[in-house]
Amino acid sequence: MRLLHKHLIDACRGPFFFGLSVITFLLMIETLFSYVDLFVTKGVPFTVATQVLLLSLPHTFALSIPMSVLVGVLMGVGQLAADNEITAMKASGVSLWSVLRPLMAAAAVITLALTAYNHFFFPRMNHTLANLLRDIHQMRPMLEIQPQQFNDLNDRMTIFVARKDDKTGRIEDVTIIEKEKPGDISPRMTFAAWGTIITDHADNTMILELHDGETHERQDPENPGKYQVIRFKQMTRIIDNAEQDLQKTDRKAKSDREMNLQELLRAARRERARQKDVQERVADFTTNFLRWEWNLLDSGHRALVLGDGPLPQEEDRRRLAVAERFRETRTKVDRTAEQCSFQERVLDSYIVKENRYLVEFHKKFAIPFACIVFVLLGVPMAVTSSRSGKGISVSLAIGVFVIYYLFLVGGEKLADRGRLDPFLAMWSANFFLLAIGIPVFMRTVRESSILSITHKPRPRTPDRNRGEDPGS
Repeated sequence: MRLLHKHLIDACRGPFFFGLSVITFLLMIETLFSYVDLFVTKGVPFTVATQVLLLSLPHTFALSIPMSVLVGVLMGVGQLAADNEITAMKASGVSLWSVLRPLMAAAAVITLALTAYNHFFFPRMNHTLANLLRDIHQMRPMLEIQPQQFNDLNDRMTIFVARKDDKTGRIEDVTIIEKEKPGDISPRMTFAAWGTIITDHADNTMILELHDGETHERQDPENPGKYQVIRFKQMTRIIDNAEQDLQKTDRKAKSDREMNLQELLRAARRERARQKDVQERVADFTTNFLRWEWNLLDSGHRALVLGDGPLPQEEDRRRLAVAERFRETRTKVDRTAEQCSFQERVLDSYIVKENRYLVEFHKKFAIPFACIVFVLLGVPMAVTSSRSGKGISVSLAIGVFVIYYLFLVGGEKLADRGRLDPFLAMWSANFFLLAIGIPVFMRTVRESSILSITHKPRPRTPDRNRGEDPGS
């Protein structure tokens, strides 16, 4: 039996690694385009760009490994069934349960290994990748000015050009915004009909030669009435430090995909504690408002709310005083309602954050568990479709992947919006496929068709034209 189990695993090992390589490549196509783009637009060194590519693999492996398990089972067991080896096993007294047992054991090992990978390595690599991409985006290579975009040349200067010729460096309809300091609300504005970009890599400078324009600025911030406009035929602006190399930083903050299981649980508990604080504030607002309303109804405490002064005796003044007191009451009600509404929005934001952390927590278990689900579903699919060729196996695998992905993505979106429990959102795909896989496997073990259609022949009626006797 040990040789039989080894033979089953060996039959699925090759298709597993084949599926892993193909699926990983398909999932990495977008990353490969970004990898090439790093050389063209950012001038990132080859070693750094390769590091980005390698750090992007962990996220791909988290999805491609469970998918490859299904491909390996469909192609491996399907080939054994096509070669009548499964039939020979059954004839020797080996049932599909014995075929399933070693494959489930291998899937359980992959599940445990992938869960440990999601806890120890995946968050750390995601954090390193996020820091590296952040550092790359802060690089400023020469000629980064793009048309129809606001381009930040530094923290105080922003330029906008309508059109740009990369060959000659000519720019048209130029707008430059210069601030005295970050956050300045009255920057100096320069407008030019056209200009030219000249780069000097030796001095690390960019020269802007502007033509036919004007500069608008407010000279004295204390005196907004003074406004100066300077018109020019030609003006030259020199921008220093126009080219910034890659500088690595160590960002401590982490997103949900950069946290391990313990950090996700701590973050979820922190958001739950914030929800409790908000609920207590809303309860305090409501209690204070109800106490204030009770004082209005109680004649002994009404003066604490409306004041000690009596109402005027004159009809007009009395009406105005009553209207003023009603206005104050309505203002109090509106202010309390606004405060409660604002706290409800804050509470919703904390709920969304908690759900996001819990979704990521359950995802680290649910996706690896899909390996076991795919084995249970893949064995009967491989046995029943073995005569149809490998094309059917691939089609079945794609269909299962689409169903699983729709459940996974749809559940994550619903959970993030607070419309579905995070546990159910991440595990619904596994539960759904298990509900299909268990009955299908049981019917395959009993060697009954998955879609059994029984045809009942109609009773034969005597042909009176031929003179047959009904009793004969």
